[in-house]
Parts: sequence; C-alpha cells; structure tokens
Amino acid sequence: MTAPNYTIRPVELSDIPALGDLLYTSKLALTINRLLFRNWPNEAVQRQNYLVIGHLALNRHRPVEKLEQSHGRTKTPDLPDFFAPEVATAVLEAVATIKEEVRTTDRYVVKSEYRHRGIGKNLMDYVFNKARSAGVPVVVNAEPQIYGFFKTYGFQDTKHVDFDLIQWAPPHSGFGIFRLAGLIWHP
Repeated sequence: MTAPNYTIRPVELSDIPALGDLLYTSKLALTINRLLFRNWPNEAVQRQNYLVIGHLALNRHRPVEKLEQSHGRTKTPDLPDFFAPEVATAVLEAVATIKEEVRTTDRYVVKSEYRHRGIGKNLMDYVFNKARSAGVPVVVNAEPQIYGFFKTYGFQDTKHVDFDLIQWAPPHSGFGIFRLAGLIWHP
C-alpha cells in the first residue's frame, strides 16, 4: 500500500473558513435541510484557495443527563430567523432522544471529490485508536448518507428517530421518511 498524500493533523485557526465551507457543502444534498432552512441553499459563501479535504471532531462526553422538559417537549433555544421553527424543533428533539445514551461522539466529513480514497478509513482508524487507548466506546449520530459507512466499520444501532418530511413539504414534492440514527462501536 502506498503512503497517503495527505496529513491528519489538529485544526489550526487558519483552517476555520475552509472547514465552514466543507461542512456547508457536505450538507447541500441532505434532504431535510431543504425544509429546515428557509432559504436553502444560500450560496453566499466565499470559496477558499487552500484545500481542506476532511474534518474530524472527536469529543469525550460523560453520560448525558435528562434534558429539561416543558410540557413533554424539549426546551428549545431561540432560533435564528433562517430556520423553519417546526423542523428545527423536531431535529433538536430527535438529537436529544438519541443522545440519551451518548458517551463519546465522533463526527467527521470528507470532501465529496476525495471520498473512496481511504481518507475516511484513516480518520476512523484514528478514532478507533483513541477510543481503544481511552477504553471508551465511539458513538455517532448518522444521517442517511453516512449510515452505511459506519455499519461497515462494525457500529451497532442504538436508537433512531424517523421524520416524515411530508408534514413540512409542499404536496406531491417527493419528500418522505428521513432517519437520524445513533450508532455505537465498542473497542
């Protein structure tokens, strides 16, 4: 196997604009975002001259306490005007439901044109090595487009929440069920 022609390193301050762009473009095709954001996509994003091709955020969480409830619903923060409040509230409640079992969370993205080159595998190997040395499981929240990737690495389902996007979409627009899944991997 040849050595990769990229480096996995900690984030630097100068990376932040490129990371914002990477995260934004990774969400462009996510079905639920067409309903969550009132004006999606908003292309007022400055493109960068340097290249960040992947990002991994590795966080260690202790057991999550029950979220504050108000009349059976998750208490939601004030939302910016660009969110559709009904969809944002449903997403926040789904994440709260899944996070009841979270101990560690790992999130990452690889730029679409650099996928299927081993970068995601190397990022997962990095995460697995950190988890093994700390003796903790790896827990992720998976959107539909990444779910199968995590399953190939031995993640097991914990919880999931299904959204029927039809309730927020125009009639006959082709929207259906969107699943946010929680998965866990044990060292």
